[in-house]
Amino acid sequence: MGIRKNRSSFLTNILTLFSGTVIAQALPILLSPILSRMYTTQDFAVLAIITPIITIGATLSTLRLDIAIVIPKEDNEARNLLSTALVFNLFIVLISLLGVVATQLFWPADSMLSNSTKSLFWYIPVGIFAVGWYTTYNYWSTRNKTYKNNAASKIVQAIVTILTSIVFGYFIPGAEGLILGFVAGYVLGLLVLFMRQRKDVPLSLVTRYSRAESGQTIRKYRNFMYVNTPNAVLNVAIDQGLVYVLKIFFNNIIIGSFSFAYRYTKAPLTIIISSVGQVFYEEASKKANEGKDIRPLMFKIQKNLFLFSFPFFILGLIFAPDVFAFVFSDEYYQAGEIAALLLPWIYSNFLVSPISGITLIFNKQKQSLLISVADLILRVGCIVAGAVLGDWELAFLLLGVVGAAFHIFAAWWYYRIADPQKTIRYQ
Repeated sequence: MGIRKNRSSFLTNILTLFSGTVIAQALPILLSPILSRMYTTQDFAVLAIITPIITIGATLSTLRLDIAIVIPKEDNEARNLLSTALVFNLFIVLISLLGVVATQLFWPADSMLSNSTKSLFWYIPVGIFAVGWYTTYNYWSTRNKTYKNNAASKIVQAIVTILTSIVFGYFIPGAEGLILGFVAGYVLGLLVLFMRQRKDVPLSLVTRYSRAESGQTIRKYRNFMYVNTPNAVLNVAIDQGLVYVLKIFFNNIIIGSFSFAYRYTKAPLTIIISSVGQVFYEEASKKANEGKDIRPLMFKIQKNLFLFSFPFFILGLIFAPDVFAFVFSDEYYQAGEIAALLLPWIYSNFLVSPISGITLIFNKQKQSLLISVADLILRVGCIVAGAVLGDWELAFLLLGVVGAAFHIFAAWWYYRIADPQKTIRYQ
């Protein structure tokens, strides 16, 4: 009876998050043909240059203590993690603001960045604040299984992002509408989470923050700060920062096509990844605290994801260029070609990513960091190999194949460490 209840609860939580994520992701996907006709591939290249800076800044700003919020047994520990993450975020926001000011004053005029792109840097501090606080409150909601809050914030975030991008894209030429939409979406999504949880985690946790009171908790979860933070930054670099390597060797049309292909190929899969992964992380943390074996749950998730998605993977390999040209306009046919080449990487990530929280649950951040370094080196090597031979198709083909091989290795390692009887967690 208890097993059935747990299964029912697990599925209910996934469906709650899934419903919100479906709406949140479906709206941008359905309206993407409008965006593709309002913005050029070069505008999406600018978006791809700005957003990794915000994402990396937000990742650094919380010291990865935001994702640790789910793990403690005691709520006081979790609150200490939350308040430390929010306070340090404000510190990084201030540093980023000073950095933007310095960029505007001293960045050379003949650099690879145009003045119009440089002016968009003013959105970076606001973006770091919004994304950092959003993820922190999001994980507090996950800890308390208030998944309706997570779902509502995602829906608001998506609606604001897409409508802002469309409205401002109509009146303002260039990529500013895309970046403003990205930042505004997180600001309003954060507002939803904050208003629904303000009694449980009020602002006084920040205004009356005491490092002395939080010190013991911070020491206990120090690996999140010193090991997982650089690991997460590397993962963002792998996921979003490749545009900077591409910019060295290829033009903005290739960069924009890559960014667009990666964004809209991965978007439908993210609907499932984020929902399943978030619920799995909370459920697996609970099972690990009870000394239970998590591997049967991991296998069940991956088996179901594979059976559901494999036919779509095959269709994408064959028809992606024609689908992109038909849906987004002929200008994006090249983006479809790139999407087909990247699909092995994106698809294998879809199968493996939902269980990647295992490294956090079993305190394997140091090993995960080394694997991420190797992964980044391989990805950069793929691009350089294609660039040296003057073949952008080869670069993306290598990315797809090498990325898939890496995820197969990562899955094997996750199963190997997910043994509560053999792995020391947090002491």
